[in-house]
Amino acid sequence: MKRLWLATLTITGSLVASGGQPGSGTPNPKAIVKQSIENYLRDWRASRNTFTYTQKDITEADGKKHVEVSEILPLDGTPYERVISKDGHPLSPEEKRREDRKYEHAVRQRQKETPEEKRERIRKYDEERSFVRDIPEAYDFKLVDEENVEGRPAWVITMTPRNGFVPSTPHGNLLEHIEGKLWIDKEDLQWAKAEAHVADTISIGWIVARVEPGTTFAVEQTRVENGIWMPKRITINGSAHVMLVHTKAISEELVYSGYRKEPAESAENRP
Repeated sequence: MKRLWLATLTITGSLVASGGQPGSGTPNPKAIVKQSIENYLRDWRASRNTFTYTQKDITEADGKKHVEVSEILPLDGTPYERVISKDGHPLSPEEKRREDRKYEHAVRQRQKETPEEKRERIRKYDEERSFVRDIPEAYDFKLVDEENVEGRPAWVITMTPRNGFVPSTPHGNLLEHIEGKLWIDKEDLQWAKAEAHVADTISIGWIVARVEPGTTFAVEQTRVENGIWMPKRITINGSAHVMLVHTKAISEELVYSGYRKEPAESAENRP
């Protein structure tokens, strides 16, 4: 079920946008958010090209917890996920060989790409997040408070779906079903924290799943260097109607750590 929720988690993670200076005077929440989208896309490009980090995926189902730890590394323009442990134990020799083969296959595939194929791969990857450009028009924003998040002052902004919103990007229509609250760092104008919940049913794919109302998301970000913030934790809890047949509880947490900036490397230079 892990991959089933990637679309939903991507939406949630993408709500963790970063910001720039929206101008002087009374803070305009929509102006802050609009600038934040541009900087989010900048930060996302940086993460897929230059950052290596660790992802811990914690899922619970039928009373059992499963933990999978992966290394996320840039590979010729888009990230590659390489599993390094499961449920607190290193991979078995066979599992490690399988991961090595998968990685070597990905390297070979990218080595053989034409420039046009590489551009298309990157375009498709970026398109999954292009809907964030719809966020400023999808919501009515209200600045409701100021709070500290991990010792840093932040504005608190609510997001309410706006009537009459017409999406202009793939998956932009999902935004009309999600309400949220943002904590935007006042110094960096980064979204330090976000909470959201599904107000109406969200369909993922044609008949893959329908995420039920009441499902909640929570996101935290961390400052990895000046002006650059990256995800720290994403959680999702709720239920979904899977394959239009049965209802399944959703409980997943993604924890990110160990961000380190490395020069982008071409597949041609990989062994």
